[in-house]
Amino acid sequence: MTEKKFSQALRRGLGSAILELKNTGNNSKYRDIVLRCCLSCIAYDTQSEGTKGNYLYTAVKTFDDPEAFLDKIAEKFAKRVYWGLSDQLYHTLCCFADDGYKAADIALEKKYVELKNRLPLMRVYRYDLCEREQLENLMIRKLDSGFKSFKRCVNDIDEMVEKRGKTDCLWCDWFFDNARDKFGAKRVDRFIDEMYEKSGATRLLIDTLKAEEASRKEYQERFFAETVTFDMVLQNARDAAMNERHRGKMLRLRHSFAKKASDTELVELAHAVLGEANETIKALLLMMFWYRPFPLDVTPLIEYAQSKNAHLSEVSIERLAYIKDKRIHELAMRLLKEKGLDSPALGLLKKNYQKTDDDLLYNLIKQMTNVPCYVQQHIAKIYTHHRSANAFPILLHAYNKGECTLCRYNVVRAMKHCGVLPDVIIEECLFDSFEDTRRFAKRLTKG
Repeated sequence: MTEKKFSQALRRGLGSAILELKNTGNNSKYRDIVLRCCLSCIAYDTQSEGTKGNYLYTAVKTFDDPEAFLDKIAEKFAKRVYWGLSDQLYHTLCCFADDGYKAADIALEKKYVELKNRLPLMRVYRYDLCEREQLENLMIRKLDSGFKSFKRCVNDIDEMVEKRGKTDCLWCDWFFDNARDKFGAKRVDRFIDEMYEKSGATRLLIDTLKAEEASRKEYQERFFAETVTFDMVLQNARDAAMNERHRGKMLRLRHSFAKKASDTELVELAHAVLGEANETIKALLLMMFWYRPFPLDVTPLIEYAQSKNAHLSEVSIERLAYIKDKRIHELAMRLLKEKGLDSPALGLLKKNYQKTDDDLLYNLIKQMTNVPCYVQQHIAKIYTHHRSANAFPILLHAYNKGECTLCRYNVVRAMKHCGVLPDVIIEECLFDSFEDTRRFAKRLTKG
């Protein structure tokens, strides 16, 4: 494996990179690449796939001197770095600590103390750093040391609130939830009640958390109880079309309308879509058919899908993706040939795929040196809803060149569904950065 290919595989979290480190006669040529990845965030989307901290630790442990990596990682973690990198460094250090490296424990404790002392004194909090979340993660980890550590953390929280005079220096509801899961709600709440009675700072914190929870519940109740009528949708679409960020204006209404609208209202809305001259308003109205089928003939939607208005074209394709129709397959082929995989038309094949489409899909995807998440998603959906013995080259490219590890997991499942998942890929998946992929591969090897 060339250094470039290794670097790309490691950043994507592929198991092939770990196997290369384990099996090559001399992995020292990859040392600098692994260190660079350890000190920079290589996650695509931490919300969906988590960090690659555990994966990088697996890579580091293939070297003879993991302590050298640990020193650099700890040094970086001590600095103020943005959330994605900080979270990755945190998880890598936790792996070191769990394996008995005392330097990792020291680095984690040092960060905890530094944040505990600094956060109450700060004027503003930067959301790209997410330092309050960092402190909460560190507190949650301390729960593994027992109930005494929980009590110490509560006392630290109390001191922070007292020093600050308000509660905005920390977020700790997740910490309390984890403590209840670990030690039992009665035991945790009993201690919190004791602190509530004797400490004004704890009283302020608990009252704030209760008020925030009540506010969330009230908002949810109002949201789900809200009745959105056809007239409200029409007026909001006209108002939203005047705003540059018009799509976001309609998202709040969409859930309530789509969930509660009667068949009569849906037909009325469909006629309004067809009769609307303004293409932006037309698109905003069409958005309301969220998981609800368009109740009239879809011929106009096929025309809208080819509109120069990008929003109307995209929303029309989204609605058509739930319908099986020969004309929609023809539309998909035409748009893919004209615009390539950058067109959302790929989603139309979930219902309308034909085995003769394999050649076109492969010719398009092989041109991509980096396969975007949405392309991975659509490819995986197509081949988990349909089977093709010729799908392997398409799925393999999406697997090797995809940027999202969650989507890669679904690509692997599509390979299995099509009967084209080879043993070499299963072996790689055992070392993949995404936990669900590793679990899937383990089940297959046991089976």
